[in-house]
Formats: sequence, structure tokens, C-alpha cells
Amino acid sequence: MRGIWAAVAVGALMIGAAAFADASSITYLRSNVGQPWYQSSNEQAMNAVFSAGNWADLRYETVNTDILFSTLTSFIFMEGGDFTADELENFLAANGAAVENWVSSGGRLFINSAPNEGDGMDLGFGGIHLNFNLDNTYVSRNVTGSDPLHPIFTGPYGNTGYQFTGNFFSHATFYGAGVTGLITSDERSEMVLAEMNYGAGYVMFGGMTTVNYQSPYSLELRENILSYVYSHDLNPVPEPAAMLIFGVGIIGLAAACRRKGRQ
Repeated sequence: MRGIWAAVAVGALMIGAAAFADASSITYLRSNVGQPWYQSSNEQAMNAVFSAGNWADLRYETVNTDILFSTLTSFIFMEGGDFTADELENFLAANGAAVENWVSSGGRLFINSAPNEGDGMDLGFGGIHLNFNLDNTYVSRNVTGSDPLHPIFTGPYGNTGYQFTGNFFSHATFYGAGVTGLITSDERSEMVLAEMNYGAGYVMFGGMTTVNYQSPYSLELRENILSYVYSHDLNPVPEPAAMLIFGVGIIGLAAACRRKGRQ
């Protein structure tokens, strides 16, 4: 029996390693102007979910978009909060069609902006618009999740609850066809986090500040969001390489069983 379980364990470990190799296609994208609110919580969340060194830390101003929006990339977290909203808007204006085509081909995107500049922006995807102005019309202190059992509230990085407060939790709301609200502003009854299936891919839109402005301190919520977007609607059929590795494990298991039978 030791031989049997050893073969199974080796096969499982090799499959896990093959699956994790895809982490090289994970990207966090923001402006080189700086970290929103000079906070590193987005990077902390990326490290928690994907492990340090297993994701690319890129900038709107210098990224190679031919590589970014190719099959080499499977997941992108675009951040454009605080004093980096104009940079996000400029990037989308220049690359909106490429972003949509990449998602439609199977990419998974989390795009988040709690601006402190500008007057809102068009995010594409059939007319999704981020509402913001400088008089704080669209900010939200109190928000509520639309489904308390949604995975972004229940794990895998902690059960966060589904009601939050802050000063402010978010700076923007959304409108547009085809999106489903995940978190709604109590003050305005408008979406501050929403999701959309788009072609073969998936996109989540957020207007949230960094977690230091949110209560309860919700780094776990950001981690759950990243994990959910990354794994959303993945093809459950293993890739050929993973199947080959699994086959090696099965062969080892069969050999162990055969030796056991002879004994």
C-alpha cells in the first residue's frame, strides 16, 4: 500500500506544480505615478493569493500591450484609484478594443478605480460607465453585498461578512447593461462592485478604495476577489500537459498494484 499512495502523491504533486506554472501569466497593472494613497495593500493581496515572485508588476506607461493582451496572460488586475485615475482612463482610451478582445477570448480582468481626479470614465464592454465627480456625489461610507454567500465574502481567504463601512469604502458607482451587482452603496442604491461574463472571459468592476479606508479592515475581501476573478469559469478539463503528468501517476499506481498482487 505504501507504493500505491506514493505513486498517487507524486502524481498529485506534479499536477499541482504544472497548474501553478500558469502563475507567470498573472499581472498587476497600475500607473508609475505611484501607489494609490501610497498604500501597498494591493501588492500584499497579490502576494497572498499568488505568492511573491509569481506575478508581474507592470505600469500603464511602459507595458508591452502586445504581450499583455495575448495568450501569454490569463489574469490582469488593473488599478486606477486616487491620483492614478486619469492614467487608467488614458490607458483604456488607447487600448480599449484590445482589452475587450482579450477578455472575450478568455481573459479574466479585475478593474478597480476609486478616483480622486477626473469626472468618471467609460470602461467599455458595451457601455459600462464609472460615475465620479469631485464633489463626492458618488462616494459611499456604507455598502452591502447582494449575496451573503457569494465566494468573495465566504473565502478562501476568510469569511469577511457582507456589510462594510468606511471613510470612504468607495469613491465611484457603475451603470451599464449586462453587469450584475455584487456590492451596492447604501447611500445611493448603486453598484460599487459588479461582474460580467464577456464572451469566453470574465470581468469585475470595482470603485473601491484601498483597504485602510474600509471597516472591517478587508484585505481578505480583496484577496477573495482576486482569487475569484482568477479562477472564474476556468475550463474544468485538464490541459494536455496536466493529463500527461496525471497519466504518469496512474501508470505508477498500476505498477504498484501489480507488484502488490505478485506479493
